[in-house]
Amino acid sequence: MQQLPEIDSQQVRALALAGANDGEIADFFSCTVQTLLQQFNPVLIQARATRYVSLRKRQTIAAADGNITMMIFLGKHELGQVERSIHDEGWSQPQMDPKVG
Repeated sequence: MQQLPEIDSQQVRALALAGANDGEIADFFSCTVQTLLQQFNPVLIQARATRYVSLRKRQTIAAADGNITMMIFLGKHELGQVERSIHDEGWSQPQMDPKVG
């Protein structure tokens, strides 16, 4: 039977908080993704939820501080806002004369 490496749950948490995916964390500890998930799935879920909340909070702060790019991003992704061209509004596309010569 293969002996599993010693895996510290705090290190697993720190790696997940840093954005490492399951494969990267498994590679770090020289184990399989299956082993990692069997032993640490709740830790991974909680750490990633913490990361996502922190990122979303920073995005919201950036938008509130006037970051136009972040305002557009959050508007599209959270409010379902979309950009519409004039063509989408029922206007016809202007016809271009063919090039001569």
